[in-house]
Amino acid sequence: MLLSIIIPVYNCAPVITRCLKSIDYPDAEIIVIDDGSRDDSAQRVMEYSSNHSNVTLIRKDNGGVSSARNTGIENAKGKYLMFIDADDFFAPGGIKTAMDLILKYEADLLKFGFQCVRDGDSTEFDLIDIEKSDTKVIEGRYAALERTDIPDFFVWDGIYLREMIEENGIRFHTDLCLHEDDVFMGEILCHTKRIIKTNLQLYRFSVSSVYSSTHNQSRERQRKLIESSYRAVHYRSDYVGAYCPEALPLERLKYMRWVCYPKTAINAGYSYKEYKQVLSHFKEFNCWPIDYRWINVAGLDFYRKIKIKKTYQSFLCNHPWLAYLLLNKGRFN
Repeated sequence: MLLSIIIPVYNCAPVITRCLKSIDYPDAEIIVIDDGSRDDSAQRVMEYSSNHSNVTLIRKDNGGVSSARNTGIENAKGKYLMFIDADDFFAPGGIKTAMDLILKYEADLLKFGFQCVRDGDSTEFDLIDIEKSDTKVIEGRYAALERTDIPDFFVWDGIYLREMIEENGIRFHTDLCLHEDDVFMGEILCHTKRIIKTNLQLYRFSVSSVYSSTHNQSRERQRKLIESSYRAVHYRSDYVGAYCPEALPLERLKYMRWVCYPKTAINAGYSYKEYKQVLSHFKEFNCWPIDYRWINVAGLDFYRKIKIKKTYQSFLCNHPWLAYLLLNKGRFN
């Protein structure tokens, strides 16, 4: 197979078939990793695979999305890799369009656009119009890190040369439950020689999905997400520092989007003293106190659209005492 498509699954029975049906590219192996689901996700996959010989189901104990994706990488045989989340899906012909581009330019990485969808949304999605494609070719091993128009938030909006991943031993960090995509992308970008970026919206992303690994809002879960944030800064900073140290000044501005906001800390049950300790971890990497320029870093379009909100959050983050006074009813326990 030319392409290996990796789908991590955990309790996604109602949506997994939609995801599988959207994969309309015949020269692909589909590797579904059932990460210890407690519903009938595996059964749905087996039913689908009975009529699709290119679908493989691997069942494992629950270990998180990073562990599942790593299992997929280790079992993949395609020249290229792609990741899809089980609650998302592709536009008709989207995978073929992406593969045509990466093969045409013989690139290590292709990044494409996406369109958001909510459960029950009846929005008519934009059709893929090749004529309106804005395709950029970025040359150079480190160029992507030095630019800000290459998305590095997610892994499901791209296609990757598997040889590049294997030769450099790149894997997802299994101790992260947030920003694992960002860290993986940081390591990928350190080794890419040619990147293709297209504005074509080939992927359909389910917003606020109940099947998302970050949907759990418990205090324990929120604390784990915060801890993942500063571990992610550590991992990515160390890796980029080793392979592309000249990119670190811009990287530090990017890291500021990960700094824990006071409201998040309060929801996690952190006392003021504990929150100050959290912020000290970010300070070690010069990404706190927050520099307001981070909001205007070119390419972070999502943040620029909500600039006022992010400016307010950043101000409170830089003044934690005031934040706790306003948001935690003045409690500094």
